[in-house]
Amino acid sequence: MKTEHTYGEWLQLQSQLLWAYDHLKPAWTTPTEWQREAGYNSAWLVREGWAEVRCDGDVCRAGKGEWMLAPPRTRHQRFSPRVHILSVAFCAQWLDGRHWYDHGLPLVVSARNIPALEKAGRQLVRVVKRATSEVDGDMRRFRFNQPRFLWLLRALPNWLEAYAATMDRCGVRSSRPHALDERVEAAQRLLKTWPLHEPLDVNRVAHDCGLGRRQLERLFLMHFHTTPHRYLERLRLQAATVALQQRNAQIKAVALRLGFNDVSHFSHWFHRRTGQSPRAFRGKTLY
Repeated sequence: MKTEHTYGEWLQLQSQLLWAYDHLKPAWTTPTEWQREAGYNSAWLVREGWAEVRCDGDVCRAGKGEWMLAPPRTRHQRFSPRVHILSVAFCAQWLDGRHWYDHGLPLVVSARNIPALEKAGRQLVRVVKRATSEVDGDMRRFRFNQPRFLWLLRALPNWLEAYAATMDRCGVRSSRPHALDERVEAAQRLLKTWPLHEPLDVNRVAHDCGLGRRQLERLFLMHFHTTPHRYLERLRLQAATVALQQRNAQIKAVALRLGFNDVSHFSHWFHRRTGQSPRAFRGKTLY
């Protein structure tokens, strides 16, 4: 049975494509194994070689002609030395920060049983190729003209529809949205668009949402179990981890983009939250 929500609840679902590519990864770019702290869903169609995910005690391996559907949380990933994959990474979350699909993953599914997912994935790859020659970078830093951006807006819902149909077929249920105070929704939207290089002005956010500062902080704790400052820090950390995974990531440039004038300060901040230095984290290959 398909999940049903009110239209207002569905409007809480926010989605974005992070990357989409379809190519062979040379052996020298493929690490044997590493841990990924992922805040997004990944889907890999293995065309050659194999892909493996270990998460919460579950181990799944996908071979040629199979999809690996990986969860949006900490996982260990392994790939064969020579692997060709169609890779789609996307984020679909409710306003309270919970992922649309999380539990019931990882999952391996034969591509023959879900042809719509490959069709939608190939459509995303074509749109990305029209916009950039970079085959596996983070979409959020690519430049799109208006027609190509609108093509992407049309292609992403097709992918989400095919992905949701796959989850239904496999008996995986989506999470449900929580009712949020409209003023908290407005505050969250402001935080998600707040320039990450600027310090947060909680008083301004509260005023723009028709709240007092203490009232905003109380409502944030009630709905998100965190403060506005910590919520923005979470967004800043997510941006840092995505930026550092880029092939030619420069730590100093990432630090400046996030408002750190001193690289050592950024390194200390990053290490305190992840347990590793930006340099160590940067060594991970993007998949």
